[in-house]
Amino acid sequence: MNQSKLLSELRQQFESQVTERPAILGGSPFWPHGAPARFLPRDEIAYEMARSLQGDDWAVYEGGEHAGLREDLAQRFPGRRPVLTSSGTVAIELALRAAGVGPGDEVLLAAYDFEANFKNVLAVGALPVLVDVVPEYWTIDPLGLEAADLPRVKALIASHLHGQTPDWLRLRDWCQVREVVLIEDACQSPARYARRELLSAEINGESALENLVGEQPVGEIVAFSFGGSKPISAGRGGALLLSTERQEARLRLHTQRGNEAYPLSELQALVVRPQWKFLAAHDQHRWQQAMTIEMAWDELCGQRHVSSDQHEERSLVSLYKLGLWYEPEFWGGLSRDRLVAAAQAEGLPLAAGYSALHETHSSKRYRRAGYLEHASAAGRNVLQLHHTALSGSEQTTREVVALLLKLKEHAHQLQSE
Repeated sequence: MNQSKLLSELRQQFESQVTERPAILGGSPFWPHGAPARFLPRDEIAYEMARSLQGDDWAVYEGGEHAGLREDLAQRFPGRRPVLTSSGTVAIELALRAAGVGPGDEVLLAAYDFEANFKNVLAVGALPVLVDVVPEYWTIDPLGLEAADLPRVKALIASHLHGQTPDWLRLRDWCQVREVVLIEDACQSPARYARRELLSAEINGESALENLVGEQPVGEIVAFSFGGSKPISAGRGGALLLSTERQEARLRLHTQRGNEAYPLSELQALVVRPQWKFLAAHDQHRWQQAMTIEMAWDELCGQRHVSSDQHEERSLVSLYKLGLWYEPEFWGGLSRDRLVAAAQAEGLPLAAGYSALHETHSSKRYRRAGYLEHASAAGRNVLQLHHTALSGSEQTTREVVALLLKLKEHAHQLQSE
């Protein structure tokens, strides 16, 4: 079914809801109860928690679940040295410390990135060096690294963002030649897969892809987050994958203060462990739904979705938030902020992307490599659709598209009232 036919069909199927006055203007919301519940192996988590609460094993600094999660990570990522942390934000700071970054050093990162990465560089006394992103994408551009190449550069932070992944091999090669530590920020994406593997796999029940580990990370140090809204969540928490004994030694000097200074609790480890087993199946489902939404978004915007080609060429990642490129001109001049407010009023978990870092921080706090024009565009144009909107049935995905169609058809009214 082509997308023109799909949109026409959905408009007919959901005609009363599509033509309804937008909720932000007083109409009934499309999803009055919000997005579907997130994917979680609830029964497995409940069983493990009940088992733990029968005794006092949960009430220890580090117990069997803590050690078990480290071993899970060691097996899933061979050759790496796992460290558990209190958050993904702390994991990035500790990655910098493990890399030996300190006062007087410089750290490269994309000018469009999570703000905490910028602040973590400052926290260790180093200077952020902002690099532009790939045009009409939102990942760091390897071509922009040459303008940033100075002797004081000690590390490079590159992030998985909004369903896109950087050109890791080019980043790795650039870093290896210059002895720069590549830090892979996988806080949004605990796993990535070759496209052919993930999309050709068959699901026969949720655990069918349990043993599909996916592609191994490229970064010399890798950071994960188990934060409250992530694909794998314990409410809080994170982890690091180190590569060398020297990195471990540097980290111990900072974190061991009679006990662990940035701990993951035993209960958090218990909650995280079952989720790894179901991640690949959940990732596959989310990507199948995301591709339908991407294609429909193309037509709603009158353009080709910018990330499609990259997904064809490279690996797919765990979807935390699906990135969409928004051009107000295709929506009758409706501002991004107004679209987001209208979508949220309908119950859709849509949000604006990040602000460009060079536009929200004093120029005294960073060095820029080039003009950063594409990062500025990303800061203006990116939207993020939370993974709960991708976690329902095919019918739910059709409702997402119909909801977006409703907003498009009422764009002029949303703009004028």
